[in-house]
Amino acid sequence: MKQNPFNQEELMLFFEQLWKKSLNPFWVCKPIADDFEMIIANPAAQALDKRQTPGTKFSELIAHSGYSHGILSGYYQCLATKEPVEFEQTVKHNGKEFVFRTFLVPILDDNDKVTHIWGTSHNLTDFLDPQRELLALNELLDAKVRERTEQLNHAMEKLEKLSITDELTQLANRRYFDKALKKEIARAKRSARPLALIYFDIDYFKTFNDTYGHSAGDRCLKQVAKVLAAHAKRSADVVARYGGEEFVMLLPDLHKEQALEVAELVRRDIAKLKLHNENAPAGQVTMSAGIAVVQDNFTADDLLKLADDALYKSKADGRNRSLVAD
Repeated sequence: MKQNPFNQEELMLFFEQLWKKSLNPFWVCKPIADDFEMIIANPAAQALDKRQTPGTKFSELIAHSGYSHGILSGYYQCLATKEPVEFEQTVKHNGKEFVFRTFLVPILDDNDKVTHIWGTSHNLTDFLDPQRELLALNELLDAKVRERTEQLNHAMEKLEKLSITDELTQLANRRYFDKALKKEIARAKRSARPLALIYFDIDYFKTFNDTYGHSAGDRCLKQVAKVLAAHAKRSADVVARYGGEEFVMLLPDLHKEQALEVAELVRRDIAKLKLHNENAPAGQVTMSAGIAVVQDNFTADDLLKLADDALYKSKADGRNRSLVAD
């Protein structure tokens, strides 16, 4: 038979030292009607809450201190199951929140009735605080990454827009138009629907620039661009600056009569601007337009050539007019 390493006196001294000098709170309580009453608490427990004195009810501690309201359920579980229970609880002390891992042990009498509950807690705060700081730092880093990603996406969107936009007129540029033309041609072939292209050119623009200067020429181009943009009303319509004083308008699902009507509306609105040009027969800035509409087998070059030929004929016939390719 093994001999007990401690005699009774040594054992009592051991528990007394443990009780007094442990950094972890220890306490003993007993169940009473719908509550639990504190019997004794060690110095570590009283340092955390001085009201953990004999006779104090747990409901009073919870109601007037920083304990979480759910901790009583752990005591009731221990009382009901008569088995040890482990759970976490939070306590606010001097403005700081502490997290404890609490361990409860029921004390049973000879009739298997719980007479007391012994409890102890281990302070997890020193372990959790660095984790919380790390989590907060990670959240801050995540926020910075999201911010930088948004800035990068915004910059990429701006760069993409710049790459497809004419800087002066803010219309689509030739690069964008060429891509849109190929896409609309493919769609027109699949649906067997017509595709209209209008080729615009400002009449006598070179002499306008020579007479009034490039700044005036730029202002003229901007005003003309606004008129053109106003007539590209559908989401599929594309208007672009094709080069210099040349503009193109791509109009899916329009027949010749409809495309001619759009060209004439643009030409009339340009005239309403009344931009003076002493070198033009009309005495003001005017536009010529060539219109091509195709539906069967055709390519981008076919459509552009038809519209360009119609524009050339419009110019040859005296300018300031719209002509449809045969």
